[in-house]
Amino acid sequence: MHLLFIYEDDGSVMRSVPRVHFLDELKRAGHTLTVFNPLAYSDVEQFNEALAKAAGAVSADLMVSLHGDELVKPDTVGRFKQRGIPTLLLCSDNLQAPFMQRQIAPLFDLVWLTSFETMPLFKSWGCTCIFLPYAANPHVFRPRFTAEIPTVGFIGTPYGTRVMKINDLLKGGVPCSLYSDHLLNAPPSGQAIRTPSQNKPLVRIDRGDLDLMKFPIGRRILWSKVKKKFTSRPQLLESDHLHIHPSVSFEEMNRLYSDFALSLGITEVWDTYLLRTPVHKIHLRTFEIPMCGGLQFAPYIDELAGYFEDGKEIVLYRTKEEYIDKAKFYLHSNKSNERMNMKINARKRAEQEHTWINRFNDVFKAMSLHHTRHHTRS
Repeated sequence: MHLLFIYEDDGSVMRSVPRVHFLDELKRAGHTLTVFNPLAYSDVEQFNEALAKAAGAVSADLMVSLHGDELVKPDTVGRFKQRGIPTLLLCSDNLQAPFMQRQIAPLFDLVWLTSFETMPLFKSWGCTCIFLPYAANPHVFRPRFTAEIPTVGFIGTPYGTRVMKINDLLKGGVPCSLYSDHLLNAPPSGQAIRTPSQNKPLVRIDRGDLDLMKFPIGRRILWSKVKKKFTSRPQLLESDHLHIHPSVSFEEMNRLYSDFALSLGITEVWDTYLLRTPVHKIHLRTFEIPMCGGLQFAPYIDELAGYFEDGKEIVLYRTKEEYIDKAKFYLHSNKSNERMNMKINARKRAEQEHTWINRFNDVFKAMSLHHTRHHTRS
């Protein structure tokens, strides 16, 4: 099929997810892609004018927008619909920021949500929705097994929940490997390593906070934000069990996921680790780690347990005590064969079920799209 994507790509690593993940996979599957990048135009108005013209000039089977109200105008979506071209809005931040697409979402033929919790909200706006979680590109995220690293590994800047989770492991005598330039640049400070602050000096209510008040998950996130203002920021403990390394390249990240004995998975959203019942979210690394042949170590949530089988393809824990006990159990030297078998199982499950082409095929099926579609032109 010919797919037209609206995708703001500045070439940075932060904006590379669509390009690396599903655009690459769709091309490999034989689809033709046309990408409209808003950054190639002087302003939003010029971009929408060019996009509206493309609706009449490009023989596309589907228009896919990765952006909402901030870039795509309602009239532009209407232009595609007038030309008989189906439209899809992919909302990857719909759990904590659904109102980013409030005005434009109902205009699309289908809205793809990567978190199911806010589907009732989107439906109340008149949207036709499908829930499909993230996935991982099996051609990019591949097992690269070398020498196993006998620790719990984490790649990225530690703050908030991440620091608390790592500190719990260190207190329990569990070896941890962290890959972050920030930690190497941090000056010594006694018993703790300074981690970046996510706090602002005052509790301020902005437009985004007002939106959070409008739905249940949002109110929990907002309450955690308020609580954080009155809670001391967790600092990473200094410990003989802590091994700090520089940040790594994308390719090296893949190898590390393959080689960590256990790869730490964090699912708590923002500051909700401060709540009695945190809000959890499935992230990209939830699927990147197993696609790399990594053994993910994460909190038990029903959704995640439905994607990978605990004790066979992933290690899940329900309590702090179980967190420490399972870390020690699976890091034991006599568990190396079991770890490798679980890694192989995780890759197999990810490759069979959690690819982007599988997700898009579900979208195509929901929209009754086929390679031989014909359009009505006016």
